[in-house]
Amino acid sequence: MSILSVIAGGKVLEKPQRTATRCTESYEGLRKRIYKDLLEPQKQFVDDTDHKILGYCAGFGAGKTFALAAKAVFLGMDNPNTTAAVFEPTNIMLRDVWMRSFDQFLEEYNIQHDFRVSPQPEYVLHLPHGPVTLLCRATETFNRIRGQNLSFVLADEIDTSPMEVAQKAAEMMLARLRGGQKPQLALASTPEGYKYLYRTFVEQGDNLDRRLIKAKTTDNPHLPAGFVDSLYQNYDSQLVASYINGEFTNLANTTVYHPFDRDRHWCDTEIRPEDRVFVSVDFNVGACFCEVMVRRGDEFHVIDEHHPKDTPAVVALLQERYGDFVERGDLVVIPDAASRQRTTTNAAESDLSLLRKGGFAVKTQSANPQIADRVNAVNVLLLADRLRVHNRCKYLIKSLEQQTYDKSGKPTKGIGGLDDISGPVDALGYGITYLAPLRRYATGGSSFRTY
Repeated sequence: MSILSVIAGGKVLEKPQRTATRCTESYEGLRKRIYKDLLEPQKQFVDDTDHKILGYCAGFGAGKTFALAAKAVFLGMDNPNTTAAVFEPTNIMLRDVWMRSFDQFLEEYNIQHDFRVSPQPEYVLHLPHGPVTLLCRATETFNRIRGQNLSFVLADEIDTSPMEVAQKAAEMMLARLRGGQKPQLALASTPEGYKYLYRTFVEQGDNLDRRLIKAKTTDNPHLPAGFVDSLYQNYDSQLVASYINGEFTNLANTTVYHPFDRDRHWCDTEIRPEDRVFVSVDFNVGACFCEVMVRRGDEFHVIDEHHPKDTPAVVALLQERYGDFVERGDLVVIPDAASRQRTTTNAAESDLSLLRKGGFAVKTQSANPQIADRVNAVNVLLLADRLRVHNRCKYLIKSLEQQTYDKSGKPTKGIGGLDDISGPVDALGYGITYLAPLRRYATGGSSFRTY
């Protein structure tokens, strides 16, 4: 006989009776309570459920984590009885940033929830229409969500992760978006140079499945007194642009073409039949960068770019794309001076010889301009708003925004191919220094070369 047979049952021995937790508040009521406390950029962020990839790029103290907390609840209400996930760059940030902020958010709005810390932290939110499980994970260990079917994914401070980690993590997050009614990957971060947010929402911004919302630190009226003033006093102009205004800037070094602003120097110019077309070329093995320009008054508009693999491919492309201008002598090619001796193929003929046989009007200088002169010629036109770039010139825009000076004080060179950071701006510089050379006397400015 067991002693248990003569001992009355108690709470320790009896199976606990659980009562299902249910949310008694309406969808509209909970949404309204949260919505009234959101800033305007945060409202745009939580309202958008149409874009598969949504970004919130903001300065310090602009309410990124609060916006993500609201987004978690709003998407949770739209995707009941599903599993979702939220990411911070590291496990320490999960504990110190997300969990503390989210706990405060849930308490402030009296949202019923369960929390489990082991083996991996997760929340169960009891929301109108049904519960939602929110897994908490670190971006650095993104592989641990393999096998999950997620209705939505949130990622905080994605730009503080190494670029390769952020890229692979986001790819995994998108691959796991398989459940729910409104699947979405929502990212929030302070911009840390030209990293994942920039690549996703600016370089690839033409994709219709994504949208970037920006916010400034100064948009938040709830910050402590003196916080913003302290940032202005202690940050240089580039840090202010990034960490206060939420703009993408190069935080590592001084950029070479610092006057360039893709919004200010934008154009939507197209070629007219009566135009004379100028193509400046930088020859490289693997990718020859061609920047196509036309004049509009005293301005130069870069309207297109091409990157054939070698000189014969350059000749074929220009003949095919601009045949009418070639026939009447209105396609002017301005190559780098080294094309006189160099070839991008194993042929005996030089790049310059191949261009002339192609029937183009070739204008070349006896030697390439000094690097400083080439940079200054471009920057002078940028400062005077006389140089504009079409949005389809993606490689040139990237170079103008991201090329910096190396330790020796020279513009950084690329690694060849389409990843060459210097090729597009080198090509542009050859054309600009020929067409609008800097004057060498006190009045300054630049003049047009005409012929």
